[in-house]
Formats: sequence, C-alpha cells, structure tokens
Amino acid sequence: MALVTVDQVNLALRLSLVDGDERIPDIELKISQAEDAVLDYLKKPDAGWDETTVPARVNAAVLLLVQSLLDEANTGGLLPGLGSGDPKSPVVALLYRLRDPAIA
Repeated sequence: MALVTVDQVNLALRLSLVDGDERIPDIELKISQAEDAVLDYLKKPDAGWDETTVPARVNAAVLLLVQSLLDEANTGGLLPGLGSGDPKSPVVALLYRLRDPAIA
C-alpha cells in the first residue's frame, strides 16, 4: 500500500531522478519509513488508502517526512515532533484532525 510514489517525490522535491537512478532504492526506503510513521501517528495501520485515494494532507505530510529523511544535514528532523505530537511540527499540524483519539 503505497501512499506516495517515487514519481511524486521526484516532482515535489525536484530531485531530477531518471530511470535506473542509483538513489531510487534509498528513496523507496524513505517513502516506506515516512508512510509508516504517518500511519502510526494517525493510528490507522490499515487505512485502505493508496496513491490515488490518500487525503491531500496525508500526502503532504509523507512528502515532508521524506524530504526530512533525505536531508543529510537534518536527517529525520521532523520525526521527533511527530513522535511527541508537538503541535508546532508542520507534520502534526497537517495530520492532527485526521488522528484517531487515544483510547483511555
């Protein structure tokens, strides 16, 4: 279940990837990691979304996380905010309204 494609990452992050680019396996790994983090935060491990049905704000959050994971100077800089639910995190701001409430 891919929420974001390599082509979407390529376009959004202006990576200039071409077929056979050696960076594609790393980008696929980062997409998988970002999607896992987003779905975990939303508490929706099987949301049933794919790249055509995913809400735009979820797509944007995944792209932000992929960009953060690819940024060698700040690897994973947005992940701590997501893990703590920090409302100042741009990813949390995008996802907060879609998150299932905690069960007490």
